[in-house]
Amino acid sequence: MCKKMDIDAVQNGFNTGIICAQQVLNHFSERFGLSEKDALRVAACFGSGMGQASTCGCVTGALMAMGLAHGVAGPCSLEQKQSLNARRDAFMAAFAAANGSIECRGVLGHDLTDPQQLAVIKEKKLFTTVCVPLICDTCTLLEEYL
Repeated sequence: MCKKMDIDAVQNGFNTGIICAQQVLNHFSERFGLSEKDALRVAACFGSGMGQASTCGCVTGALMAMGLAHGVAGPCSLEQKQSLNARRDAFMAAFAAANGSIECRGVLGHDLTDPQQLAVIKEKKLFTTVCVPLICDTCTLLEEYL
């Protein structure tokens, strides 16, 4: 779990348009020699379940970081591929177990692509009460798989 100061930083990022996938990837970017600017650019299209309420941006940002940590930059053996896929699958299963789903619509309990449901999300302030802590929790969880 993030400290209060970290929660505030995540919320401030959200307030300025830095989405979940960007914040998760950027949290780990320095570790892998990726600049903040490049991390934010790479993850820019992945928030809100890639805009489709599909795979949560926290998950996609985490998988990008996992790729930086364990991915192979070229041909690889079957064993290397299986190892990475097992790590990916274990992370995704743990995320789903903790959050009920790996999809935005499942995590939020509403489909943000539906204007009426998006209005409910905003009314209930779910981006603040669910997504902001989820970014912190995802970064904590991901540490176990890096």
